[in-house]
Amino acid sequence: MNPMLSRKLVEVTADTLEKLAFIFTFPSEDAPAVEGQDQEVVRVDFSGPFGGGLELSLPSSARGELAVNMLGAEDGEELSPEQQRDALKELINVVCGNLLPVLAGHTEEFNLRPPYMVSDESAVWDDPAAVGYLMLENGACRVRMRLDGSPDQFLPGLEPTGGPLSS
Repeated sequence: MNPMLSRKLVEVTADTLEKLAFIFTFPSEDAPAVEGQDQEVVRVDFSGPFGGGLELSLPSSARGELAVNMLGAEDGEELSPEQQRDALKELINVVCGNLLPVLAGHTEEFNLRPPYMVSDESAVWDDPAAVGYLMLENGACRVRMRLDGSPDQFLPGLEPTGGPLSS
């Protein structure tokens, strides 16, 4: 994993959560314990000068707050599980859309595929290029990035050590 890429991933995710969903976070250097927490996991894949994907894991208990804040629902208004998952999908879309120009510059073009909820049948990401953790009021958020191929030529300022985006 590339530590600088992981920091950028955390910074963009925290900024997006704050601005889009009014959810304030603080980074965690270590992987927080999530035993007993029901997690919702969403992914979005992208292609362009380099390809890959982003994955965001959020406690189910935070999903309602995320959706209410993003959709501008009234206090106490119940949103359906589908509306909550749609908000989570939109969040990963915006995080990805904000992160890629930070990494590759604003002149590069990327195509984002529709985000999807991760299920037991989803492929496992064994070796992500970046991982970060954010602490929320009611749990921990994990964000990971998968990179395909060798995108380091498009990532100014991120110096790989020992190979393409590895540490």
